[in-house]
Amino acid sequence: MVKLNEIVYCEPNGNLKQPFVGRVEKIYERTVLVKVLGHHDCDRWKVIELTGRVIVAIKKVKSAVLTTSEEQLTSGFSQLNEA
Repeated sequence: MVKLNEIVYCEPNGNLKQPFVGRVEKIYERTVLVKVLGHHDCDRWKVIELTGRVIVAIKKVKSAVLTTSEEQLTSGFSQLNEA
């Protein structure tokens, strides 16, 4: 079960072509609103266009918090800079 503010690993969906890491901001019936924390370079402009937030099916979301810090989790992904 996905929880609010949980760090999650998301499979590619209709918006992004590669897997990405994010934080759950809102939970709906079958989907969640995820703030993108790390993404593949090829999805950079799409993440910017979506203002860093994506709706993802719950079945395509996996908990990413095991014993890994957020920094280790998003290594290898481009970071979304917030100004």
